[in-house]
Amino acid sequence: MASQAPATIPEDLLVEIFLRLPTPAALARAAAACTSFRRLIKGCAFRRRFRSLHQPPLLGFMDAGGFHPAEAPHPSAPLAAALAPCAEDFSFVPPVVSSASYFSSATCSAHNFLAGIVPDDDELPRWRPRDARDGRVLLDWVSLNPRFVQMWGSPEDGSDVSVLMDSNELADHDPGAHATWNKRERCNAADFHLAVCDPLSRRYKLLPTIPEDFAARPEERLFEFVPMLAPTAEDESFKVICMATYQTKLVLFVFISTPTTREWRMSTFPIFAPLGASSSFDCVRGCFYWTDPWEWIDFLIVLDTGSMRFSYVDLLTGYHVQLRNLADQSTGRRRRLSAVVVGREGSIEMFSLVGQEGSFTLHHTSLQNDSQEWKLEKIIPLPGQYKDYSISKVGAAEGFVFFRGAPEGIHNEKVDCYSLEVKTYQITKVCSKMEIFFNRKHALPYFSFPPLLLEQPIDHQGI
Repeated sequence: MASQAPATIPEDLLVEIFLRLPTPAALARAAAACTSFRRLIKGCAFRRRFRSLHQPPLLGFMDAGGFHPAEAPHPSAPLAAALAPCAEDFSFVPPVVSSASYFSSATCSAHNFLAGIVPDDDELPRWRPRDARDGRVLLDWVSLNPRFVQMWGSPEDGSDVSVLMDSNELADHDPGAHATWNKRERCNAADFHLAVCDPLSRRYKLLPTIPEDFAARPEERLFEFVPMLAPTAEDESFKVICMATYQTKLVLFVFISTPTTREWRMSTFPIFAPLGASSSFDCVRGCFYWTDPWEWIDFLIVLDTGSMRFSYVDLLTGYHVQLRNLADQSTGRRRRLSAVVVGREGSIEMFSLVGQEGSFTLHHTSLQNDSQEWKLEKIIPLPGQYKDYSISKVGAAEGFVFFRGAPEGIHNEKVDCYSLEVKTYQITKVCSKMEIFFNRKHALPYFSFPPLLLEQPIDHQGI
């Protein structure tokens, strides 16, 4: 009897099988098996379905010191190691100014300029990550050290002016050098340069600077300027919200990129609470939530990125009253570094860090829709080999809370970075990295699918 040819699996059944593969790595192995499998997996419709059904893998953390990939035995370690050269390289985004024009920028130290000190290559302006979401990274054109808006007296009329300074200049600055600053060097929102990129596909979009008529309209000194990458609606490519804090008002500069529109919009609010660089924010279901990183506050401040309206959530109810009065023996002060996470069935949930008698715990609390009181869900003990802990500046993302432990609690040393899965409370070490004091709370968890599952770029700026 003649042998029968092997049955061919229908393509629609193959698609269903591939969609059920547990990880992008397993899908990549399937794509490498034969050309027909690869053709199906590279199809736009399949890639969209796979991304909608699977959570993007955590590849590591980004900060001013670079990209810190997940390390073995973390399940994302092989993928993170393979993609690390792309994730840590933003050189494909064109520079805003040349290195030769560094001394004329607002980030330059007037004292060093007068002394003829040439900065190291690491101090030259470059693109640095400020926020990351949905595989995209928001970049700011800054030097290695983060910039602060600093107040100095004007030699012209004795009034205060806003000047952009690097963190190292705050300590090294010569008080007499401020006489060299003039009116042209006063800082406003138009002085900041931003870009949005996908480092894995090397696509980018340079944002236009905020129009001068918008930037000058508050007519007050600028205290803080914080750019954020917001969740996008279905008809948007991306959305950037820049929060500018002035003496009596808060101004939101919003850039919405759609297939037909790319422009800045501005909304002004009366100042009502300290936000920005002095606060910690998390993004949950299209809203930004702010908490103070050092002290307990009485409320959460919420910005709905759809309606662009602010609201409050009362923190001082239920278990939080007891938590606020619990002394933090690790610091001698009532410090509660908190993260807001995606709630179950519409609830808001928080993780608050508490240190007592040499041990550290995370207190998981929730606020159900039908209740006005915070309820304790669980107290999670943290690994005991560390002398100090901190929750990341952007403390929660994609169903995880991120924290780091320092062996001796000393800055500028190697720390271990961890994730905690909200649903299971599973704690996993992600990587170790060198701690940078001024960027300690700015490490950004970076999630992304590998290039195999990303959309094919239309051109180098198509994002």
